[in-house]
Amino acid sequence: MLRKHIMSMKLFSKAAGYENPEMKKRLLEDIDYVSKRLENIRECYDMTSEPELVDALIYEEKAMRSRFDYLIRIAKENNIKCRIFIRE
Repeated sequence: MLRKHIMSMKLFSKAAGYENPEMKKRLLEDIDYVSKRLENIRECYDMTSEPELVDALIYEEKAMRSRFDYLIRIAKENNIKCRIFIRE
């Protein structure tokens, strides 16, 4: 599933045209996927104490946050509204 979402990132370009319902759907799906992944990462913090695993979770969370910020910026630029809740 991650591969599908990474591949769809290529579709989010200015030339793609966000008025296309398929592009909007993919963008919203990616936002949903990333927000769920962030929640899952936070749950994993509670289940591990191994330093290497904590480091890996930190890097993965940072990557997902960057991706989330990008997707939200694209949605805002194109007046695409979505309902999300990210626990800090």
